[in-house]
Formats: sequence, structure tokens, C-alpha cells
Amino acid sequence: MKTNLKRPILKLVLASAIVLAGAAITADSYAATASSNATATVVTPIAISNTQALAFGSFSTSAVGQTVTISPAGARSAVGAIPVPSSAVTAASFNVTGSGVLTYAITLPASTTITNGTDTFTVNAFTSNPSGTGALTAGAQTLTVGATVTTAGTLSTGVYNGSFNVSVDYN
Repeated sequence: MKTNLKRPILKLVLASAIVLAGAAITADSYAATASSNATATVVTPIAISNTQALAFGSFSTSAVGQTVTISPAGARSAVGAIPVPSSAVTAASFNVTGSGVLTYAITLPASTTITNGTDTFTVNAFTSNPSGTGALTAGAQTLTVGATVTTAGTLSTGVYNGSFNVSVDYN
């Protein structure tokens, strides 16, 4: 019987050649390295400060659902309620400050209430100028805010007070 010793030896030689070739490739591989710079820019934090309150002025009301609206420009309009012509009305005004000419998002409240003892008005439909997004010029911009007050029927006379928040955040 004739054994073929050539095949196992051939397999052994071929496997050894593959291992040596792999080692040679690893030992003789061409490695490359590159460098990169890393940078970061720190900007002035965005800030907002109130400079003028939202004032609906004086008005008379006798029913539920009557409204007085102040636009971001400070103009007053009314539906059902009777405004006193000489009363002071103003839109709320804010100074927004930050870095350079960056843009920012404006978040207005959905609603708030103003009170006088136990009587309350709902303030809603907030609007602003600029609306939605502002853009700083030399790190500053004035933001004005208007809203609508809705009556709840016969209410006691007097001054009604409350507050609301306006938020700004870099885009």
C-alpha cells in the first residue's frame, strides 16, 4: 500500500507559508498618523431682564368672556369690555443680551392669572415682537410681549396683579 505523504507535508508547508506571510505583512505594514487641532468657543450666556410690566389699563366689565388685548407694540383693543381712554397701557418689555449676532428661541406662557383678593382674570394669547425667534445685534435686542385678559363676569373693582415668565435660549 502506498501512502501519499506529500499531501500532509504540502498542507503543512502551505499553512506555514500563510502564517509567515501574515506575520510579514503585519511586521512590514505601513502605518500612518495624522494630527488635528481641537477648538472650542465659549460665548456669553444668554440673559433676559424685564424693563416694563404688561399693563392692560383701566376698563369696565359686566359679563363673562369680555376681553382686553395689548399688542406687542403696546396698542390696546377690547371686545365687550369698556376701556377707560386715559389709562396707561403698555406691552411688557425685556432686554435680551448675549453674544454677538446669535439667534434665540422665545418661549411664552400659555396662560397665567392676575388676582385681586379672590377674584381672578385669565391672561392668555401671549404674543411677542420678535415672534418665535429673535436675533441679537451687537449682543442685545429688545423683546416686547402682549397678551389678552379675559373677564370672568362681575368682578370686584381694584388693581389685579400677577406675573408670567418669558424664556429665551440660543438656537
